[in-house]
Amino acid sequence: MKFFKLLVCLLMVVRGLAQPHGKDSSFVSGYRPGFMWYNTGWRPAKVGKLRKYDRLILDVTYNQLLPGSIKQNAARSFGCNVNTMWDIPITNGNTVSFGIGLAYKFQKTGPKGLFFRDSSEKYTHFYVDSGYTNYRKNTFGNHMLAIPVEFRFRTPRWQHFKVHLGASVGYRLQTFQKLWEQDKHRPFKDKDLPDVNGLVYGVHLRIGIRNLALYADYTIAPQFRSGKSDKINSLAFGLSLSIF
Repeated sequence: MKFFKLLVCLLMVVRGLAQPHGKDSSFVSGYRPGFMWYNTGWRPAKVGKLRKYDRLILDVTYNQLLPGSIKQNAARSFGCNVNTMWDIPITNGNTVSFGIGLAYKFQKTGPKGLFFRDSSEKYTHFYVDSGYTNYRKNTFGNHMLAIPVEFRFRTPRWQHFKVHLGASVGYRLQTFQKLWEQDKHRPFKDKDLPDVNGLVYGVHLRIGIRNLALYADYTIAPQFRSGKSDKINSLAFGLSLSIF
């Protein structure tokens, strides 16, 4: 909940996600995408303002740990992202723009195996057959804050086709592993796995029409810093909804 509260505060601080203003009235649109149809931020829209697109984006993702040999329970491998973005037009018709903002990412997976500390308590390894069988299910995940940047390409019409090519860099707020033991209803949550890499960076892609898009994200930064820990990366793919 503390991460959600932080995100709400950040959304309130972003003052209307201001857009540059256009000079040519032929580029002005009476339509705004998403269900927040009449939202113009803290102040009324100015005459001649360019179309506003993809300022608040929600991603629903399926997350996969890499390498692909790690098998997962699909029902426990979903997550979400919330992205607040500025859309900065590069061309007059806003067919090419630059996006930058702040994103909260929640990546959760259900690996069929457990993460354990090694004997030195300094490194982390993943075991499919760990010998520990006193649990019903488990999840592994991350809470992250990141700064995404994007080059955005779109066709000129309101019902446009769009492509976003992006990258992000940020900080891993928390890595956790949850275990539901056989004889207990509440899970045990381990938030102190060693050698977790705080730095997180990756690349992403969105392809879609108007306020809906397919989404893919590859986290280049490994989950653990040292080569003595197992090398784990992550891939996420799903759907994006641009609210306004």
